[in-house]
Amino acid sequence: MQEENALQGKEVVLKKQKLLPDRPGVYRMISKEGRVLYVGKAKNLKKRVLSYTRPEKLSFRIAQMVSLVHDLVVIECATEAEAFLLENELIKKYSPPYNILLKDDKSYPFLFLNMKGDFPKLMKYRGRQKEKGFYFGPFASVDNLNKTLQFLQRAFQLRTCSESQFSNRSRPCLLYQIKKCSAPCTGLISKKEYAKNVKQVRDFLSGKTVDLQKSLTQKMYLESENQNYEQALRLRNQIKSLNELQAQKGENSSNLDADIFAIAERHETYAVQIFFYRKGMNNGSSCLFVQEKNQDKVAVLEALLGQFYLKNPLPKEVLVSEPLAQKKLLEEVFSNKRESKVQISIPQKGFRKHLLEQALLNAAESLSRHLLEKGIKQEDWKKFSTLLGCENVNIVEVYDNSHLRGTFSVGAMIAASQNGFEKNRYRRFDIDTQKVNPEDDFAMMKHVLMRRLARGIKEENLPDVMMIDGGKGQLQKAYESLKSFGLEEKITLVGVAKGENRNAGNEKLVFTNGKEVYLGNHSSVLHLIERLRDEAHRFAIGTHRAKRQKGLLKGELEEISGVGRKRKKALLEYFGSVKGVKDASLSELRQVEGISESFAKKIYTFFHS
Repeated sequence: MQEENALQGKEVVLKKQKLLPDRPGVYRMISKEGRVLYVGKAKNLKKRVLSYTRPEKLSFRIAQMVSLVHDLVVIECATEAEAFLLENELIKKYSPPYNILLKDDKSYPFLFLNMKGDFPKLMKYRGRQKEKGFYFGPFASVDNLNKTLQFLQRAFQLRTCSESQFSNRSRPCLLYQIKKCSAPCTGLISKKEYAKNVKQVRDFLSGKTVDLQKSLTQKMYLESENQNYEQALRLRNQIKSLNELQAQKGENSSNLDADIFAIAERHETYAVQIFFYRKGMNNGSSCLFVQEKNQDKVAVLEALLGQFYLKNPLPKEVLVSEPLAQKKLLEEVFSNKRESKVQISIPQKGFRKHLLEQALLNAAESLSRHLLEKGIKQEDWKKFSTLLGCENVNIVEVYDNSHLRGTFSVGAMIAASQNGFEKNRYRRFDIDTQKVNPEDDFAMMKHVLMRRLARGIKEENLPDVMMIDGGKGQLQKAYESLKSFGLEEKITLVGVAKGENRNAGNEKLVFTNGKEVYLGNHSSVLHLIERLRDEAHRFAIGTHRAKRQKGLLKGELEEISGVGRKRKKALLEYFGSVKGVKDASLSELRQVEGISESFAKKIYTFFHS
């Protein structure tokens, strides 16, 4: 019956194909019930559709689709670029089951400077950009946008209230009291001064940050010399807020205007991590997930790009992790839409390459979490329990350590059940380097487990299984920890060791009785263990980075003789970050409360000698 349907579908396509022109266009495969099965575009409709009549060259999935075709509808286009746009519009309209679909249909928020009236307002905005004003974004989330908006409110004090609130105020609101609004509603600022603030907001969000901060600094000195100390203080606070917002920029981001797309794949699920950079500002990141069979990364990424930019604004650059087959076509379509050149590239060096590597890492981590958070099939969990020699596993804990050449050492523990990750059970362990050699991974593991077991006994929340990322050496130290508490018979202990050349996929389970099981023979369990181990590694690395960042922040300033807690706090509050202190001029350092001229010279010399 299926062969008969396939023959009928092929005949329908062949019959229609003979009538098609040698021109660009879009075609729709239609089922007997009238459903759109597939939407495709072609530079040459006649040649493209003919390829569906050669079953020996079709994948099983596409051959199955052809067997369901009852009709074929074609729309001619002037160019392939026009066909590309129409294809994506029709995919969005019909959601055909045989197309790669971007199911995430959310729109991203923008900062909107509404220029209506004498006192423009700064607000959050989502949707079609049809109102008069200036739009800045997109931002990956409302949280990312809110952080930026709060900084801008402190720095420029533009109003954010509605028109009815603005016109009906008789006295300033709370935002004026906390110095987040200049109260134009009650005439506490002139139109001329308010217009200056509006221009400064535009300049800052348009990337003209250096000139703006120089101008504000000069004004602050002038007001101070004229003994207008209140105005000088306001300018100082404004500069401080801008410094904090500037700290969100990457060190080398400059005026980078780009979206970064990195794709990871596992078990027919794709994660596409997107970083948004506008005018050098990091506007956050978002991750999209696609479930597809018999596709490659390039096809998924190209399909996603076409659908994503159907409704989202384009930057100057689109950085991608895969070499795109339709790169030139995509650049043409995107440049036409943006009305200026859009470049698509795989960065090979510098800051852009670093960003892409970070996006790839995040894509892999997001995919691991996504797969496990979907829950675990009961059948796979049962196989996992059986392989471990357990009747049933309720909770498994996975351990990993992280350090940088023996510094900022941490141990990390994640937990999972059949329902997915149990994040309320995650734990981090700071390593006391006075008691443990931080470069001895075996000693670190024993130290972490001894602390975990002591607390687990006290709180009565021990796991069924403890999984160690390592082989016999790590396992032996872990076994000593269990034995010291008399728990070697109550908790199943297992190590996950890499195979030859440490290749993923060649892992084996190592048990305390010497038994070894190669996981390549148990693919479903291997996938589960990979997901658990990846999450433990992600959590360990993230914990280590946070500790390292905190330590570096604390250490650099405290290396300066005379900088105690109070002066460090004053410097960080004024400049927003250690980088801000490093980049400050001598005159800027003198403006900080508690920093004398001689001490400002000491700080400046420390960072610039």
